[in-house]
Amino acid sequence: MAERPADRKDAPWAHPNSRFTTTLANVTTLAPDAGDAAGVPVDLVIFGGRARDREPLTRVVDGNAAGVYDGLTLGAEATFAAEGIDGQLRYDPMSMRPFLSYPEGRYAHLWLDVLGRITEPPTFTHVNWFQREPDTGRYLWPGFRENLRVLLWLLAYREGSVSGTQTPAGVVPTAGELDLTGLNIPHADLATLLSIDPEWWETEMQSRSELLGGFTDLPDEVRQAHRDMAAAIATTAR
Repeated sequence: MAERPADRKDAPWAHPNSRFTTTLANVTTLAPDAGDAAGVPVDLVIFGGRARDREPLTRVVDGNAAGVYDGLTLGAEATFAAEGIDGQLRYDPMSMRPFLSYPEGRYAHLWLDVLGRITEPPTFTHVNWFQREPDTGRYLWPGFRENLRVLLWLLAYREGSVSGTQTPAGVVPTAGELDLTGLNIPHADLATLLSIDPEWWETEMQSRSELLGGFTDLPDEVRQAHRDMAAAIATTAR
């Protein structure tokens, strides 16, 4: 290995957000029709937030506009990939804010345009593996390979074999619908993972209003999705 220049001797070897990529052909589980020029069916669009207290384990959002709205208001604790203090909660539209090359409103229009031309629109979903116990910081969900249990529930919901529970923020699984075989998780943790706090979400909706107010050229359908969700949450919180 070549020696580093003297003036760079103490510099990091790589940026904290360095990425290493490879061709999709190296992915052994890739579907054989993944490169079909005619397109492939998309059953689920899954937005993944990273939040210790704001989001249930998973929820399903009904409709294209509501799905795009959910992506635009995605909440994530900051990492080195995004500006801000590591661990600080911030909004990260579509998990793409540091990488968007044009305004969020135009980006939302593109999503709705593409979705409007699909004969069988996908089901929009939201997952959050990172809820924590407030006092200890302990993760309530084990994550990693156990996340497959949630993905299987989402597919079952798409197929109509489970119905979940309707909340103002979307449909969440019931404990009985999740396959928890072999998973030792306290009932109290599961109850927290599969519920929302309407009063907390009322505060959240105020923050989202401020967020959307900063977006130019935002589609009316997305603004209406916000108003509908805010109204549903306000009714539940009373």
